[in-house]
Amino acid sequence: MKSTKSAGLRLLREGGLYTFGQLLLRGGNFLLIPLYLDLLDPADYGAFGVVKNLVNLLVPLAIFGQTHSLLRLGVDVERDEDKRHKLLSTVVTWVLATSGILIAGAALAWPLLHDWIDGVPLWPLGAAGLAIVAGQALFNVVLAWLQSDGRAEVHTLLNGGRWFVLAAGIFLFMFVLDLRAEGILLAMAVSFAVAGAVGLWLVMDGRGLGADRSTLRATLAYGLPFLPHTIGMILFTVTDQILLAAHESEGLASAGVYLLATQLASAVYVLAMGLQKAWVPFFLREDRDREGQGWERVRLLSFFVVSMVAIAAVGVSLLAPELVLLAGLFSDNDWSAAAQVVPILVLGIFVRSYYLVAIAVVMANKRIARWIAVLTLSAAFMNIVLNLLWIPRWGTYGAAWATTVSWGAVTLGTALLSRLARKVPFKLVHALVLLGLVPAALWLGVGRSLPMRAAVMVGFLVVLAMLDGKDLRAALRTLRSR
Repeated sequence: MKSTKSAGLRLLREGGLYTFGQLLLRGGNFLLIPLYLDLLDPADYGAFGVVKNLVNLLVPLAIFGQTHSLLRLGVDVERDEDKRHKLLSTVVTWVLATSGILIAGAALAWPLLHDWIDGVPLWPLGAAGLAIVAGQALFNVVLAWLQSDGRAEVHTLLNGGRWFVLAAGIFLFMFVLDLRAEGILLAMAVSFAVAGAVGLWLVMDGRGLGADRSTLRATLAYGLPFLPHTIGMILFTVTDQILLAAHESEGLASAGVYLLATQLASAVYVLAMGLQKAWVPFFLREDRDREGQGWERVRLLSFFVVSMVAIAAVGVSLLAPELVLLAGLFSDNDWSAAAQVVPILVLGIFVRSYYLVAIAVVMANKRIARWIAVLTLSAAFMNIVLNLLWIPRWGTYGAAWATTVSWGAVTLGTALLSRLARKVPFKLVHALVLLGLVPAALWLGVGRSLPMRAAVMVGFLVVLAMLDGKDLRAALRTLRSR
């Protein structure tokens, strides 16, 4: 049986690589934000966000839950090369076909979407956004396969390479061709298409594409219940910005400020997703082999995952004013209101880290996994209702709190489903204490002077070390020694 220490090292290594790739990408994107804010006013930036949210809704429809199938079924067939190829080629063929259908359908239905997207025209902004769909869907499928395969290095390099293509596209479309919001969208479309094609060439190993009927039935049977779940997840990210843009007293300018806040808060989400990309295949393999080794590694490492996200959440929240200042360094517009929204959004992301741990447990049980869609869509409906009630009263604050409260609901529901799927002995008491420590640190530090915020951060780290210092130090010592 592999030791907890070696399992922790692998999880840290793979999670670190995934996070590093995402941080490179998000860090590079952060460097581009001052450029965006200099060239675009809040209304233009808000329009870009509205179109990007539409793209974010179409991409999961194109994927149709197939990335979840790759992660789950990929573990089942990892020892059979022919079945692995059938699985991958079938999913890729499906995704490319559905992407083309959705792009054409969205273009034809654009006049019907006029009010929903706050009057953004199909040409050129909408067309530039639709150009992203196929490339991003393919890119996500390739990344899911690399994640299932444990090829964290290639995953990271592919993410980094996509950013360099994106940066080159920004220079071409915005500076050479003098485009604005549509230039950003076109650069994104090119970067996803190039990275997706390169990634596909790497994972297919010279084999051609094709759809195997029995494999397609299996992937759809598992992935289809996750489609409503994925749409529900997307509704969480698009509802607040779309309703802010549609609100007469707030409008696109407010949506632009809110978009900046979400991008800054996403630094915490990058870490959470990087760790989760390593966590899901790790847990699925632990579940498969649990009769021989038990749950000890899962128990220890699950709390380590949420602890790392907690540290990032407190740090980003306390530094929000400085991050906003850096983002708007070259802009003549006032973006300072974003700093007050960042901690609320970050709190929601921290709560989501518990969901990211629990969802792997749910995915392990194919019968229970089908219920996740009901839970997610219910929470997404709650998010819509809360946004409708709170945005007219509190604007961006109401939107942020609606998202955070809804994430709390979906996390609680997923935790209950995970208990039905598997009786995993998580560190529940530690997890509940940490769930109270993070908002307490934000309450003490947000809005205070920089020395006070630094003191709160140090105090939080000390309390966390007292809570679970032995296991955390052991994991860090293992990482240092290697």
